[in-house]
Amino acid sequence: MLLVLEHSASDTLGTMHEVLTSLAHRLRICRLHRGERLPEDLDDIDGIIALGGPGSANDPSPTTQRELELFRTADAMGLPLLGICLGSQLLAKAFGGTVSPLRDGPEIGWREVRLTPVGREEPLFAGIAWGSMQFHWHHDEVASPPPGARVLASSDRCAVQAWGLGLRVYGIQYHPELDEQRIHRMIREGAHELSGSGGGERVDSNALLGATREHLPAMQRLARRLFEQWALFVAPIERRYRGIVKDLVH
Repeated sequence: MLLVLEHSASDTLGTMHEVLTSLAHRLRICRLHRGERLPEDLDDIDGIIALGGPGSANDPSPTTQRELELFRTADAMGLPLLGICLGSQLLAKAFGGTVSPLRDGPEIGWREVRLTPVGREEPLFAGIAWGSMQFHWHHDEVASPPPGARVLASSDRCAVQAWGLGLRVYGIQYHPELDEQRIHRMIREGAHELSGSGGGERVDSNALLGATREHLPAMQRLARRLFEQWALFVAPIERRYRGIVKDLVH
């Protein structure tokens, strides 16, 4: 079973839900934004996916600190971890990286993400275009990834758009999981940020919707490949049964 940590009602698995369930993964959704508690243990958990939200990885609250500790416990158990947007920042923080506000204000809308030379060789990104248009909506960034981490992708506004640590920990700053409905919802609910009142540049909502119609099909095609590769190679369903098979053999 995969544990999915939601930090906002607007930030859900989206495209990833269909991919994971089609590959026989069971999902346990923990809606932290509703006050649901993190699990006491990870005995029945095969991996953790941490999603986005409006919070900060630098939040000193007990809830955030427990989440960071959960990531470290999961890693010590050999469980795969995937973070998207805020989730990526939380993972980076948990393993010794730093998170800070974007220097030039929020990054919102469609921007090109480019794989680094290291990212082009990363198995998780096999078959993924070296440059692709991706959707962004974030105020903070991973200013420095955890010690030993690999920077896998970057953009003009954000140097760490994707990173990996070891074989099981991955963070993605952009939003490959989004579908059209969720993007439209973000645009509606984030009108004050699009106006530039959040400290960033003004973003025209109609232009953003037009860019979504243009770029979303290609983004979703690449996203499905990315999530399939994560599910099949980083978090394969058979890992749950390996111990059982070993016991039967012996």
